[in-house]
Amino acid sequence: MTDSSPGLDDESRRYPLSFTQEWFCALDQGDTGGAFGDRFLILAPLRVTGPVDTAVLQGALDDVVARHELLRTIVVRDDDPPYQLVRPPCPVPLEIRDVPPVTGKSRDLAAQELIVAAQQGTISAREVPLLRALLCRFDDRDSVLFVKTHHSVSDLWSLQVLIRDLGAFYAARSGGSPARLPAVRQYREYSQWQKSSAASQADDGAPRYWRERLHGAREFTIPTDRVHPASYSSPFSAHNHVIEPAVVTAAYGLAAATRSSPFMVMLSAIYVLAHQITGATDLAIRAFTSGRGEPQFHDTMGLFLNLVPFRTDLSGCLSFRDVVSRARETCIGAYAHELPFHAIEQAIPAFITARENPRTAQFCLSDFQPQFGDLTVPIAEGAREIRELHLDEPERHDVPQGMVWSLDVTPSGTMIVGVVFNIDEFDESTVAGWAASFHRILASAVAEPDRDWRALVSANILLSGRRPRR
Repeated sequence: MTDSSPGLDDESRRYPLSFTQEWFCALDQGDTGGAFGDRFLILAPLRVTGPVDTAVLQGALDDVVARHELLRTIVVRDDDPPYQLVRPPCPVPLEIRDVPPVTGKSRDLAAQELIVAAQQGTISAREVPLLRALLCRFDDRDSVLFVKTHHSVSDLWSLQVLIRDLGAFYAARSGGSPARLPAVRQYREYSQWQKSSAASQADDGAPRYWRERLHGAREFTIPTDRVHPASYSSPFSAHNHVIEPAVVTAAYGLAAATRSSPFMVMLSAIYVLAHQITGATDLAIRAFTSGRGEPQFHDTMGLFLNLVPFRTDLSGCLSFRDVVSRARETCIGAYAHELPFHAIEQAIPAFITARENPRTAQFCLSDFQPQFGDLTVPIAEGAREIRELHLDEPERHDVPQGMVWSLDVTPSGTMIVGVVFNIDEFDESTVAGWAASFHRILASAVAEPDRDWRALVSANILLSGRRPRR
């Protein structure tokens, strides 16, 4: 079912787009790339213990699609204006695959290899449902279940909602009782609420805050190894760098001691890294936030993420603790005045500069963490999300232009620094060097937070052999 001639039947309904969907439409490069590309996906792998009733699993997947309209909603982009088209409930494609044993290979390693392979699939943004499932069985009591959605209808928080609801529906169908889930608001309701609240936001001082906060600022951009290509030759790649639990624990301790969030400490280390790369002290770094400020939509599946600029001037800071304090003030102000990013772009059009210089690219940091943390759900005897990846093989993605850094703390306490980038613009060695520099800066800073923050840069330059690029 496509949106080339979508029409309307008795159960299909049209609704306006959210601001985030409108932003994704602006990034659209067609079905082969961009925000609606068929490889712009988000994946949740679950290790399942116990026998899986595949008929029950199929029913539970279908229940999820019936509960969350956005999984059966397409964005009709070739109309003016674009709109959401909600389709009737429909079955979820479920593939079942038996995995033969390989001599000398553990199942844990096999599971990691299956994750890499599962990331290579596709989902058309023009066909419903925008959900796929793959069950790989090692034997009757050990499986890996992959749940995959198109990123245009889901984010990390939404994946956690989906996994929770899937477990509840599986348990209900297995036990013959109704699923115990909270009432859910639909994403179309969020879109309508967002549009109706835009007028009140214009009156509450938020646009004025951003005009004053970003006056004279230019977004931080990352220097590339090569100029922007006219068209990209391959999907984006990803580099994963692991930070040991001791550093993560120390970072959380510094966050508690400074009444900050762990993200504020990580952002402070990113500021120091950005200073090392560019030599600048007035830094405006864009970060994705969950966009879930309204509790009434916490159980809603959909694309809520927002892109917020965090501007901090490091001049006058004596120690890394001072940098954290400045970052904390920046974050509190930004969260209190959060607007859809397109509204900030409209208020401060000169802020966006990445495409002006053919040797720099946009840089974004991921701020959000999954809502439910380390999640175990009642599928079979128990299913646990796999959030650690130890293979060296790079992932492949289709994402909007630029570089995105994500900081994900795994159940074992390690932090995975994931850097998504394009090999047409960056060398793998450059990206790996920056990730390692961030690691060294963070480790030194949380060990000695009252040390001169500029000394962190000087020591790191000596280790890396790189000088600031001005």
